[in-house]
Amino acid sequence: MSDRTTMFPPTPWHDAGRWRVWTRDPDEISATAWLAAVETLVAGGGSLHRSKHADTYRWTRPEGEIYVKVYRRYRRWTAFKDWFRPSKAANVGRVSAALAARGFLVPEVLAVGEERRSATPRRSWCATAALEGEPIADRLAGLAAPGSSTLATRERATILRAKRGVLDALGREVARLHAAGVVAGDLVPANVWIALLDAELQIAFLDHDRTRVGAGAAPWRTSRRNLVQLNRIVVPGVVATDRLRVWRAYAAARGWSRPEARRRLPWLIAKTIARRRAERGVTIPRGAGFRTVMRAGGPYARGRTEVRP
Repeated sequence: MSDRTTMFPPTPWHDAGRWRVWTRDPDEISATAWLAAVETLVAGGGSLHRSKHADTYRWTRPEGEIYVKVYRRYRRWTAFKDWFRPSKAANVGRVSAALAARGFLVPEVLAVGEERRSATPRRSWCATAALEGEPIADRLAGLAAPGSSTLATRERATILRAKRGVLDALGREVARLHAAGVVAGDLVPANVWIALLDAELQIAFLDHDRTRVGAGAAPWRTSRRNLVQLNRIVVPGVVATDRLRVWRAYAAARGWSRPEARRRLPWLIAKTIARRRAERGVTIPRGAGFRTVMRAGGPYARGRTEVRP
């Protein structure tokens, strides 16, 4: 992990008209050059992913790919809250620095921009370096081959061990996140990557515009939302027993006894099904079981299957 990730925000912001820009290395790309690049990306369209509050663009340079997330206001209530908090882009920089200082792997923040009128930001954007890796959902889908009859028994066993290793690591790393006082803003599989660092595969967490960092360990009542976010997405190759393995690894890393883990599990299952019912394009009848609701290729798999880059 680069130590430069933790620079935000000690280096100064640069004023450029109605914008102010923080850049990790102004000698490499100036504040003016960042603004021009972002405006070109926005004007050209081609958003990789569009949500109600942001668009994500890819900027391909000879030195490597950069992802730029451009935030916008989408309701009046957010404009009111902006008076009392940093912009989403600035929060990405602040949280990424805090996570890096705690030993977590996060994308390197390269630049942050805020368009300001009066005291509150109107628009903002954050640029991060691309990670060398892949979404954890892609890795798990690639490890879903043990059912193939063309594989030897030993090869199937090797693949199964690798898959279980990824699932166990995911549970432990999410538990470590919560033990460090961090509650991710959007812990869906698309925002969890398997990245290559120093020739080792590690889990990385992305998309921190709504992530919160506390002083002590995050309590169950606030951290459990991350487990619902992680569970409510139908992922090819991931079955109910895989989700249970992640839960057991998480509970063990939090230091819970088996009775404690079993006591909390029904809430997680019920809340996950409730969130799936609330999604557009999905009609789930009462009484539908968790295995059926979350099965890839099953009758209720429509809706939130991840397609983000």
